[in-house]
Amino acid sequence: MDPYALFQIIQLVIRLLIYTFIGKGLLALLAGAKYRENVVWRFFDAITRPVWWLTRAITPRFIHDAAIAWLAVLLLIVLNIGLYMLFYSQGWITPPRENPAA
Repeated sequence: MDPYALFQIIQLVIRLLIYTFIGKGLLALLAGAKYRENVVWRFFDAITRPVWWLTRAITPRFIHDAAIAWLAVLLLIVLNIGLYMLFYSQGWITPPRENPAA
């Protein structure tokens, strides 16, 4: 498989997780007190739950559960940047070229 295609697929998954966390939070704000009964929220929760549990496992116990989703998003962003740095440093992807017509 082409390294650039692999990079794009991994980045797609990471970004989908980030946006799902954000959508889950926005839906909880908009749906009101019964947001856990919402089908879409439960679907988002099923997608983000493994990342949430992994983040909970690597963080100290004094960090409250309410902050874990924020920390998970931050760690996913750091992972996304680190992925780019890894692929770029290995020469598997190239930076975008400047537009010569501009």
